[in-house]
Amino acid sequence: MRIDRSSYVCAGFESFSKMMDNYCLNKRGFFEDNFTRDEVAEFFNKTCNKFLHSYGQNFYDCRNISKYSDVEERRLTRCKAMKFFDKSEFILDSGGFQISINRIAKEHVHTFIDLYHTFLVERSHLYDKAFVLDIPPGPGCQMFDSFDDVYDLNLLTYKRASNLPIHVKEKMIYIHHFRTPKLWEIYTKIMMEEELFNQFNYHGTGGIVANSASDVNIPCIIYVLPLIPLLNQCKKYGRTKLNFHILGGANYRDIFFYELFKLHIMRKHQIEVNITYDSSGMFKALLVARHFLFFDEKLKCVNTIDVRSANINKRFKGNRKVHDMIREEVDSLTARHGFKKIPEYRLKDIYNTEIDSIHDDVKHYMMLHLFETYARVEGYCKERALEIYPLYVEGNHQKFSEEVFDTTKRLNNEKITKKQKIKSQSMIKSLDMLTDLDEDMCKYIVDKVLVSDEFNELFHDTTLKF
Repeated sequence: MRIDRSSYVCAGFESFSKMMDNYCLNKRGFFEDNFTRDEVAEFFNKTCNKFLHSYGQNFYDCRNISKYSDVEERRLTRCKAMKFFDKSEFILDSGGFQISINRIAKEHVHTFIDLYHTFLVERSHLYDKAFVLDIPPGPGCQMFDSFDDVYDLNLLTYKRASNLPIHVKEKMIYIHHFRTPKLWEIYTKIMMEEELFNQFNYHGTGGIVANSASDVNIPCIIYVLPLIPLLNQCKKYGRTKLNFHILGGANYRDIFFYELFKLHIMRKHQIEVNITYDSSGMFKALLVARHFLFFDEKLKCVNTIDVRSANINKRFKGNRKVHDMIREEVDSLTARHGFKKIPEYRLKDIYNTEIDSIHDDVKHYMMLHLFETYARVEGYCKERALEIYPLYVEGNHQKFSEEVFDTTKRLNNEKITKKQKIKSQSMIKSLDMLTDLDEDMCKYIVDKVLVSDEFNELFHDTTLKF
């Protein structure tokens, strides 16, 4: 399979970049000229070249607010100086999430708003794209006393983004929220009444992960709901391309759905949709849970291997042991990208007993492998979408649904879950909705289903809301 660069955006990459830098500086004595920084930069250019940093993530611990932007500048400058990202994009998240979960105190929010927008203008050389400062309420959010407050504060920040200098504004990603009836109402009003859509080149949505338990009750794939009004805005302004970022939508199953949507939207509306998606949990699976994911080219499925020390010599799918699978995957990665081969003994028992951790070289190769896995999975999803989408076009919906389910099963380590079944079955409804682009239908679904996620404490009166 040809490997093309994925649309994955690695969120919170600072810890990973520091680990890579320390490894190359040989601070623990295990680096053996395994690769150069230029080789890593080219690796990212081929597999995943988008990295997301949240401007607001460290504000909670800031002792000198007036110096906060200087600290953020040094942090990004250090990452750039590592040379790993010379061919990659840096994307700046705003910090709205930190406000929504009370990580930025209410009395400091307006100061933070000023700091962020000043940073965007004065330090625009440090980033390639940046998010509009969106501030939806979160669970227990103390920033807002009413939905009027939500509207007023977001109107303030969105209007401020629309008034940024053109060289900054052309980098901004406009975020359209939809997750509850009131959020749908507020963010639709801001976008429509202020005519903000056409002022930005990039758009996105949030709230995919929040309160995701209610997703199973939605008769469509959830991100169809914000996508439809954005597509209608494209048609209104005669746009033939939509750059659409989905905050947190990096599940392998979702990547497959994105590819089907892109094909369908191009066929029905002649709009090219470029979908990117992010996640901050890629390394947690490996470094904390000790799960290693890879795409099996022969079986066309994602495998999840438990690489805890007690399982290294256990068998996995036939006669091969876990350490055999790791060796094969790491060796193939090494050959494809010209990295130095890791000695056999460190791949047979990947744990360094002296420090009770995975050998440094093996660990860093496995982390790089995760980036390539996203590229491989996305490539497979593109192929599968092209293969089975004609079944939907022909009206063979039963066969189409069966193929969608089979594909999502392959992307989930051959496992079947309730949510997987429901989401696979809702694909036809989702494509039908993307044909009609009926915003009233979207609002109906939000009002009837996602009302359970509403922030009822922000209503003015004490009447129980349903």
